[in-house]
Amino acid sequence: MKEEIPQTNGLENEPNIEIEKKYLLDSEADAKKLEAKIKKLSPDVELVGAFYETGYYFPKLSKEEAKEIIDLVTQYSDEGPAVLAALDKVPDDDFVAIRLRKRKNREDKSFVLSFKASKNPLHDIKRVEFESEELSEKILDGFAAHGLNPESIWSSLKREYRVDENTKIYVQKVTGYGWTSEIESNTPEKVELMADKLGLNPLTGTVLDSMYEQYKDNWEDYYNGEGEGQYFSKKDWKSIEKNSKEKVARNKVA
Repeated sequence: MKEEIPQTNGLENEPNIEIEKKYLLDSEADAKKLEAKIKKLSPDVELVGAFYETGYYFPKLSKEEAKEIIDLVTQYSDEGPAVLAALDKVPDDDFVAIRLRKRKNREDKSFVLSFKASKNPLHDIKRVEFESEELSEKILDGFAAHGLNPESIWSSLKREYRVDENTKIYVQKVTGYGWTSEIESNTPEKVELMADKLGLNPLTGTVLDSMYEQYKDNWEDYYNGEGEGQYFSKKDWKSIEKNSKEKVARNKVA
């Protein structure tokens, strides 16, 4: 019998259950208004950090495929057993999405390996999550040497707020999508409560899937673009709505 994964959010080097919803913001002005509202949620709200991030998203894998590739590229790393132990706790029929992130700001830089696991690990609201900062950037070369390459690469500017020990809110500008926010916590009720207080309507999984496909198929254009060429055009958004058969929920923050 598998050990139960904690219903908490934000453990380092241990798998945990993450509840997350994503929100599209209409403009930079709305992002600034949202940050002002976040700061007023409670006296305990803390800006954890602001950083630039390059994200490498790999194709989703079965649990066994993920274990095999992680075993191959971390066999000489002290952290390898911790990643494999975390994967062991993932349900056998879940898919795994591996991500690598390079983060930097004026004071610091870090490299993060993470995975998310569920039936749809990209956009399910409830997922198993694992993060580690103990591995080197050389793991990118290790993946490539064994035939696993990113299916998309992203650039973003992120600001991370901590509301309580389980609840985080990100405000970010991401290639393709533009200004977005994410609310993460350990229960759906907490996420809903934060969203209600902030007046945010979430993107649906269907729309997010369509957004991701649009980005994945053209990521080099957005990632290497300049100015507005880094983000979805009006034509792109119309295509996303057509493919998802849903309107995209845009948030104007009061």
